[in-house]
Amino acid sequence: MRTRILFFILIIIIVSSCSQPFPESVTSPVESEIVNLKDSLFSGFETGWDTQNADSGNEIYPENLESIQNGYIAKDERFDLRAFEEGWQNFRNEMGSGTGGKEATQKWFEITGLLFQLTGDVVYAEELERIAFTNFFGTANENELEKMIGPYVFTRSVDHIHVNLFTPAEISYNHSLGGDVGITQETDYPRSGSIKLHFSMETKRYIEIFVRIPSWADASVEVKGVKYFAVPGNYCKVAKKWKEDDVVEIEFPVTDKPQYLR
Repeated sequence: MRTRILFFILIIIIVSSCSQPFPESVTSPVESEIVNLKDSLFSGFETGWDTQNADSGNEIYPENLESIQNGYIAKDERFDLRAFEEGWQNFRNEMGSGTGGKEATQKWFEITGLLFQLTGDVVYAEELERIAFTNFFGTANENELEKMIGPYVFTRSVDHIHVNLFTPAEISYNHSLGGDVGITQETDYPRSGSIKLHFSMETKRYIEIFVRIPSWADASVEVKGVKYFAVPGNYCKVAKKWKEDDVVEIEFPVTDKPQYLR
């Protein structure tokens, strides 16, 4: 009898482990209607930037990852997030500095964006930046760039905002408890590492802000003299009730910035 009970418990555990819920978004790209890029992502480059930084290698197309991506889009119950992440890392190791061709690069950007959406992992956000500066500078027109990059400058989960890419931009939306929210990013990154987030609030509201701290940056994040814990290669969380004219001040010493940002 005891053996039979243990057997049924084991069956329940196996069935439960095989029926994991379909992964949901941790943070979502924003609609073009609520985000406005005020300048080109590349406006902060020093004059005379060497366009040889742009990748010109042979095209490597992420075919297997595209199949997994399509499985997610189709809500295929066989979709495996862990396998998707492992495949992404393997492909990233294989391709080195870039995918080369335009079509492959755009697909790599899409796949990386989806993984960021599903995990909120800063690794994918930093890769989005690397792709943009390594592969798109001087090769994509402004409309293409805005369509691809715009949704990921800020991403959103209900009222809470991830700040992922650093460029002059603003996001406007309605808070779930009522009232308009506006967040404007002011920066000339990567010329300097100075970034400010200005808040325009109809009503004082609680919002969690997650600021990406690059893996190479010994950063500081401050609001009204209060400093927040900013670890390189992580997100810095600033959670509070925001009001009109509040400002988040972010500083990245850029002496150690990677080659693709020079």
